[in-house]
Amino acid sequence: MSFFLSNPKLLGTWAFGLVVMCFVGCAKEESLGPDLESLYGDLDYTEAFSHNMPNGVHFEQGDTVRFSCGFNLPVAYTLSLTGQTSGATYAFQGQGMHELDVLWFGDCDNVFFRQNEWVYCLLEFPDHPDDFKLDSVFVWEQPDLSNRGLLLASFEEINPIFSISSGEFTESLDVVTEALDAVEGGAYMRGIGAGAGSWFGALRLPLDPQDLLGSSLGNTYLNVHVRSDYEGSASVIKLFEDSNGDGLVTSGEDEVFTTKLAVNADNTWHRISIPWSDFELDLSGNNVSINGQIDLDQISRLDCTVSQTGTASGTYGLDVDYVILTFDQPF
Repeated sequence: MSFFLSNPKLLGTWAFGLVVMCFVGCAKEESLGPDLESLYGDLDYTEAFSHNMPNGVHFEQGDTVRFSCGFNLPVAYTLSLTGQTSGATYAFQGQGMHELDVLWFGDCDNVFFRQNEWVYCLLEFPDHPDDFKLDSVFVWEQPDLSNRGLLLASFEEINPIFSISSGEFTESLDVVTEALDAVEGGAYMRGIGAGAGSWFGALRLPLDPQDLLGSSLGNTYLNVHVRSDYEGSASVIKLFEDSNGDGLVTSGEDEVFTTKLAVNADNTWHRISIPWSDFELDLSGNNVSINGQIDLDQISRLDCTVSQTGTASGTYGLDVDYVILTFDQPF
């Protein structure tokens, strides 16, 4: 202390510094982010959860369903749609900055929503599990989703491009019409076979290479809806080339590529999406290898066969509906 008394200027400087340090240390820190209450407080609705189609949606007329809701917090949400007859589902997920505003065009995650069907709408918030909301909307007609890709067969066509082919072990192979249980519309193909064979018939779909311009094996998907109640049933999907350019598919001259799908025997429709990169060269029977690669500019036909997973004698069968090619992503 005697040092500061003998140096009054230093004493003044020291005292001023002490005052500044006390002031800074006691000052209230400013918040660097949003108020915690606005992130983790109670969720309140500022606008009721609702949609704009109280009398039902007519997808055939181009209607869409707009779901909206307002809330006081920026929260993550999931809006789940479930068809009460079809079992079809679709979901929206997002981060709502105080509001939800989404459009539904009739899209579905697995099978189609059916006409004349109630769809339950469940709005949930993962961080606020007790604050869910329920609503419903009536679907008058199924939407036309064929613009999502290249539709090969819906079995509703007046002049279909597909054909069906049966063989020695085929018991029945035909198009079922006026069907209330079709995955889309009112028709589908049903094939049943018996014996120890592996080919009980096929749906044959011609393809034009011009429709595949700009696509690749990795971004081209075959999407097919299948159903079966016969254990051990399968479908072998075959991709045929016109390798020699004679306009025909000829065994022993043109390459064939295949992939095999086991079908669950649960009598329930399933959508299966197959990337074309899954197809492999088929050298069974009289098939040949030319370059061993799928050439998109030579693709001529695609078959969906009725088959089995093994070679045991028995009865096998499956239903096929709504076959569509999509590009960049599955249907």
